[in-house]
Amino acid sequence: MKKQLLTAICVLVISTMYAQNYPNILNYAGFSTPVHGVKIKTNMPFTDGTQMPTISILGYSYGSSAVIDLKIVYYIYSGYFAVPTISSAGGYAPKVYLANENGKVVIFIDDKVYYQRFTISAFAHGMSETLSWFQGWTTADEPISNTAVQVTELPYRNRFGDINFINGKVGIGVENPSERLMVKGKIVAEEIKVQAQPWPDYVFAPNYKKCLCLSWSDSLIKTNTCLKFLLHNRLRKRG
Repeated sequence: MKKQLLTAICVLVISTMYAQNYPNILNYAGFSTPVHGVKIKTNMPFTDGTQMPTISILGYSYGSSAVIDLKIVYYIYSGYFAVPTISSAGGYAPKVYLANENGKVVIFIDDKVYYQRFTISAFAHGMSETLSWFQGWTTADEPISNTAVQVTELPYRNRFGDINFINGKVGIGVENPSERLMVKGKIVAEEIKVQAQPWPDYVFAPNYKKCLCLSWSDSLIKTNTCLKFLLHNRLRKRG
């Protein structure tokens, strides 16, 4: 009797552990270039408060010569994807969307790259998840359906110490950078090059319609030897 009870407990513990981790839900191997992208059709229901998964996509993108290492997290609250986020630990960071198609969560990788290989696993615990939600996932080369709702692009967020990477913007000491590079604190550099393209040399053309400020600038240049020298060098470099 004790032996049977012990066996039952072991089976229960093992099944409980497995129910938290779902390896190799789906293996994808593309042999051509997708026309639309890669849609991952899950069996996760779009239901409030029932799931808070961590979805892992690992593989290799031959067309991009990059390692695929994506992590997706989200929570469904009040009919929306709440705080959805994606991070990349590899060299591949395509646009990725979540959507509700016919009551199921779909993941859409908006990238047309040939010869991709990846496997999908997940971790989920404590939110009424069932094993069936993590079975029977499929892929398709098709866009998000026109009838889909709550289509949400996932923002990329990576952090290394005090350095934040958010959707192509970098913040050093800044959690939510609004520019390509934002730094809180001092910057020390041996050289800084600012290159504007194209150079606005057209303002010096004879037929350029000059405002009062340009007329004043023109007069200043003609009467200032230093400015005249700088302008002469600039025009000479243009050839």
